[in-house]
Amino acid sequence: MDELIKLVRNYRLNHTLTDRNKYTEAIFRVVEPKMSLFVFKAIHNPSSAEDVLQEVVRAIIVSLSSFSRDTERQFLDWCYRIARNKINDHYRAQAKEAKHLQRMPDEELWELAAAPAPLSPGDRLDLEYAMKLLKASDQDCYDYLLRRFMLEAEYAEIAEQENLKLDTARRRIERCVELAQSLVN
Repeated sequence: MDELIKLVRNYRLNHTLTDRNKYTEAIFRVVEPKMSLFVFKAIHNPSSAEDVLQEVVRAIIVSLSSFSRDTERQFLDWCYRIARNKINDHYRAQAKEAKHLQRMPDEELWELAAAPAPLSPGDRLDLEYAMKLLKASDQDCYDYLLRRFMLEAEYAEIAEQENLKLDTARRRIERCVELAQSLVN
């Protein structure tokens, strides 16, 4: 009989806490590396994978007494099923969280871009998201809009920093707002 299945059977047959802890630790030493490899292959973010792995191992240990098969292969299949369920739970939670992140309507984006300083904390977060998109697309526009709307610089101040006329600075910033709007669409 395989060593792992012996450990599982001994765990189920012993009811003292000391004996169960001894067998739990032995089972953990065998199962954890296998589950770790499986979880880290499925979840590429190391901190998330570590959290899911902890959930997997905890669920296996907590459910040990419910396992009633006879072979090591069946036990490992059972462990992998628990791991798949925990991985699926993780991705379901991520999807649920992502549903809360919705695209901002165009009207709100325009209001946000034209909003006088200072911005509310919620508007500032929305603007920061739009700015991340813009930074990836056009660094100069990102710099202009960062100074104007996030650092709350006046048009005259930006014009002076860039050695531009006031109207030129204002037009460039307006074009950057239009670019930002097109990126969010």
